Parts: sequence; structure tokens; C-alpha cells
Amino acid sequence: MTVADPGALGWSRFGLLYHPRVEAARPLADELARTFAARGAAPLVLDAWNDAALSAPLAAGAITWLAVLGGDGTMLRVARQAAPYGVPLLGMNFGRLGFLAECQPNDGEAAIERVLRGEAAVDRRLMLRATVTSGGTVLGPFDALNEVFVGRGRAARPLRLDTRVDGAALTRYFADGLVVATPTGSTAYSLSAGGPVVAPTIDAIVLTPVVPYPLPVHALVVPATVEIEIAVHTDLDAVMAADGHAHQPLADGDVVRVAQAPHRASFFRLGPPADYYATLIDRLDRSKRSGELSG
Repeated sequence: MTVADPGALGWSRFGLLYHPRVEAARPLADELARTFAARGAAPLVLDAWNDAALSAPLAAGAITWLAVLGGDGTMLRVARQAAPYGVPLLGMNFGRLGFLAECQPNDGEAAIERVLRGEAAVDRRLMLRATVTSGGTVLGPFDALNEVFVGRGRAARPLRLDTRVDGAALTRYFADGLVVATPTGSTAYSLSAGGPVVAPTIDAIVLTPVVPYPLPVHALVVPATVEIEIAVHTDLDAVMAADGHAHQPLADGDVVRVAQAPHRASFFRLGPPADYYATLIDRLDRSKRSGELSG
């Protein structure tokens, strides 16, 4: 969607979230807050890692969008909080790769001005929701923008993962784990495990096993409307992780169910949609040189 009338939407009420461990992030957030407060806006400066401080203004509707000064990990963290409220994010890259960032810190003021003028589009990206059934108890939900991982814990031995799609048997993976990724997360862990890159405009889910016993098909792309069920079989420890953040220990017989979340993460886009492809190649090339991948 395109923001047609930012004034009518209260677009001047925005948050500036800074990474608390990046030295330059807080000073820039304060500087931007002063700049736009002098122009009649009402920015609020917050620690991006202080979930409690952000949850109150989000729930009250006191913030209509967020500028996030941090890396991809910070963006993932904030996106999970903001998504249920439909609050879009503008990422300013203070990380190494910045897959989720729309601009660099030096361009932050100009980017905010464009948002306030209604010159930015808002892209809404698929998220996942996982639950864990353990001993008859359902745990969760656990939401993820990049991926849900089900796999081995500390023990260096593979697991047996019986996987079903919409109730129909798919296969038994004998692997270190299985990555269930969104299109956004297809450039992160899933890609490093050999999965395909999927454009974020496509509603799909990618299943990519990690170090599997040879299979006829490695990665699999399925519609976003399906539910994926993963039954864990192991005599050692295993884990479910959402975006590498929420870790839930798993035992033999536990079942993880993954489907699309009821809400989507929203991101401002300042250029045309086709810019994604050139940006993707540039960031993947940099990630290859640095030995990192991110969403």
C-alpha cells in the first residue's frame, strides 16, 4: 500500500528505537528526535531492547510507525512486537548486512522526511506462528519473521523428524534439523542450509533440512496456507527456536506445528519494488565475503 495522507494517519507520532549496545545509535536517535520535534512532529526515543517500554505506546496507539536504528537482529525483535498492531518499520542499518534496513544512518533524516511526506510504500510480509505440544500441553505461540527451526540441541547427533503438510505425510527427515522459513527468512538460515531465495512478495513457506541424509528433494516450497507438523524422535536433547530468539526444549514425541501468523510485519519501502533484486544480490555478495547470512 502507499501512504496517501500521513497527516490524517497521525504519521508525525513515531518512535525512534536505538540499539543500546551500538555507540552511535543513541546519539543519532536523539539528534533526529530534536530535528523533527522542531518541525512539529512528536517522536519518542526508546531502547529497542526494552520490550516493556515499547509495548505500552504500541497498545495505546501512541506510535503510528517506528524508525529502528540497529541491525537485522534488532529489526526482527521490533518487528515481532509491532506486527500485531500493524505498525510499520523504517530500518536504519547499524549492523553488518542490513537485509531488513531501508537506508543507512547518514540517510536517516531524508528517509524520515519522505515517510512524513507520504512518499513511502508499506510492504506487509508473511510471518509464522509455531506451537509445541509436549506431554499433552500446548506451549506458545511463538511468532517468527524469518524462520522456525526444529533440530538438535547440544548433542552432535541427528534427529528423526516426521513431517506432515496439512495432515498428509511428507517425509521423515534424518537431519540436524529442519528450517521452516518465510520468504523474508529465505535469505537467512534457510539459504545457508541450501534453500532457495523466495521474493518477499510471494506467499510461501520454505522447508529446508539442515545436514540431512540424502533425500530425493532437498528444499521444498509450499503455499503459505498450509500447516506443517513436525514430530520429533530423539533420545537426546532437541530444541525449537523462532528467529533464533525463543528457544523451547523438545523431548522425544513432542510435536511442533507451524502455520502463517494471524498478522504480518510491515516495512517502509522508499524505492520501486524491483529495487529488491539489485539490493539482494549486493547484500548476498557482501554476506558471502563476510561469511554471514541474515534475513
